[in-house]
Amino acid sequence: MNTISIIFSFTASVFLLVMVVFILYKDWRDQVNRYYAFYNISALGILFTMFLTYAFPESFSLTKLNRITQLFTAFVFAGLFMMSLVFPKREVKFPFRVALAVLIPAFVVGGLAAFTDLTITRAYFNENGELVREFRLFYTVYAVVVITYLLAGSVNFIRKYITTKVKIYRLQMRYVFVGASLAVIFAAVCSIILPRFFNYTRLYVIGPSIAAFIATVALFYSVVAYSLMDIRSVVHKTVMYGIISMVIYVPIFAILEAVDRDLLELGALPLPLTASGIVAVFILFSVLIQPLIDRLFKRKQYQFEDLVDNFILEAERLRGLREIVEKSVEILVGSLYLNRAFFMHMNDQSRRYELFCQKSSPDTEFAVTPMERNHSLIRWFVKNQEILLLDRVYTDERSFLEARDDVLAFFLENGIQLAMPIYHERRLSGILCLGEKESLAGYHPDEIEKLGYFLRKNNDFISIALSHDKAMKEQMLSRTIGLSSKLLSITNPRTLPRLSSLRFGAFIVPKYAEGCDYFDFIRASDQGIGIIVSDISGIGVNSSIHAILLKAGTQASINEAHSTSAMMQNLNRLLCDFSRGKGGLVTAYYTYFDFRSMRIMYTNAGFPAMDVYRIEKSNFDTLDTEGIPLGYDASITYGAGRTNLQKGDIGMLYTKTLINSKNQKGEEFGLLRLRGIISENRMRNASDIAELIRRSFQSFMGLATPYSDVILLIFKVI
Repeated sequence: MNTISIIFSFTASVFLLVMVVFILYKDWRDQVNRYYAFYNISALGILFTMFLTYAFPESFSLTKLNRITQLFTAFVFAGLFMMSLVFPKREVKFPFRVALAVLIPAFVVGGLAAFTDLTITRAYFNENGELVREFRLFYTVYAVVVITYLLAGSVNFIRKYITTKVKIYRLQMRYVFVGASLAVIFAAVCSIILPRFFNYTRLYVIGPSIAAFIATVALFYSVVAYSLMDIRSVVHKTVMYGIISMVIYVPIFAILEAVDRDLLELGALPLPLTASGIVAVFILFSVLIQPLIDRLFKRKQYQFEDLVDNFILEAERLRGLREIVEKSVEILVGSLYLNRAFFMHMNDQSRRYELFCQKSSPDTEFAVTPMERNHSLIRWFVKNQEILLLDRVYTDERSFLEARDDVLAFFLENGIQLAMPIYHERRLSGILCLGEKESLAGYHPDEIEKLGYFLRKNNDFISIALSHDKAMKEQMLSRTIGLSSKLLSITNPRTLPRLSSLRFGAFIVPKYAEGCDYFDFIRASDQGIGIIVSDISGIGVNSSIHAILLKAGTQASINEAHSTSAMMQNLNRLLCDFSRGKGGLVTAYYTYFDFRSMRIMYTNAGFPAMDVYRIEKSNFDTLDTEGIPLGYDASITYGAGRTNLQKGDIGMLYTKTLINSKNQKGEEFGLLRLRGIISENRMRNASDIAELIRRSFQSFMGLATPYSDVILLIFKVI
């Protein structure tokens, strides 16, 4: 039993020391990590003094060692209570003065136990090899204090578990309570209650050693990892490293025990030869045995690598985006045993990241809310082109200070553990999201490394597919535009009217070929002229047909040219009949100028208002009737407005693209810039003003292109 106690206490001490070094190296500034390190150092003190007690009973004072053990025991129980106060991680750090006040009773009773004989007067091994300790009454007081810490910590964990609403925090506290609290209770029973009240010391070392393993692993999971790794994964890792440790420790202790008992006359061997045997065992373990154990526990990892390599060979033959994405999702779900994986892709029409492909459990209803381009996760990936794990959202406070809540909400709402960005032409094209594993195990570092390689290759394949799809669309678009250009050649007038009272200027900057926006003039008689300007969304044959319908409609309504509201209602009914009320977002502005009265009438259907420069007051008026776009409601009525003009007044109609277009610096051309050109050149004729505006616009845009067709029509009263 003493040999087992030595093995358990030494192994637990090494394990605890590794945990302390790792957590402080990971982030010693974190308050939770520091208290966790304090807890582990205290547990290390318990187990190491127990190791010294059983391994070297003749070399140390057993009474002093046991008193030191009681000191560290008080610290462990107090440390558990402190963990319940600072965990989960708080927005504001737990006050140090309060923590000090909480720990003072532990320091007091621990100090009295370590430096006086109030608790233990003597400790020794009897003739049966059992550890015997002689207690005083104050030991009961000491036990009550430390057990009070234990109960207070457990109760506080339960309280926080009930009141906390965040799912991940509840999951973490569940493991802390079940793992750490029950482990420490088990240790208290074995090392305090059984020896004190039942004089039973056989579990004095084994109990705390086992408890140290369980509690440390549970706290390591909940405090350090901050990932959604379940207890199976913890057990998996613990068993793996436990087996690796036993494979090396058991032979070494067997050699030492055989030498100590002179089995097979090994006791006569020189000390250097014994040490050489131990070194040989260690080398044999490192070179031959450890890789076998490691590969045994990572057999799924090697399977994942083979599947990824096969996917890369197969994906090189695929060209379609959907094929590649579906294959990527399928291979990841199958090789990593995921319960869910999906791909969010940038939709150029809606300008949002939407669900493109997904694979999940058959009995799971799954939907993802589209993300806007300014979502925190999108902004994060624009700056950081790397795999993002959920645990990083929890631990990397500096990087996620502003985006943390939004990113965390997206991960938790959709059951995501890991997200991989996909880029195309230096733009975030999509996000490949992986959920939990079916076993709820976490992602291993080896898997993350392999996923990084998978991401780089997959990004290449998807980028090639996007380029291929873009080329196919442009080829189709070129054919469509070619056909629509032939249709549009019969819409916009080739020359501008020259009238005794009006002069005109105009230009069109098309997005593609001839463009789809439309303007025209209607001469019902020699007494006036009608002017219509429209903005037709989209490109291609359908938009061209809308322009042709507008031209046909205005010519068919020539007898009502003087009534702007009647003209607009006729056009609206025509487009409603064509689109069956679904519309195609066609906006238009119609105005009629009466030569005799020098008066214009106007009606607007969702088009930018007409700007009129008044020569008399050197300022602009805005003429608008605020009608809705054409083609949505056949029963709608459109209002009409009227105003008088005088010589020198300048009217201007333009599509909104003219003032909303942005250059490479992100600056808009703007209405004020447009008005400024007209004001400065008010004495020029209309065609010259239009040409100046065209040159100014093209110079302003530089290499940037407008997002739609640009039309400007100017008339000047002479």
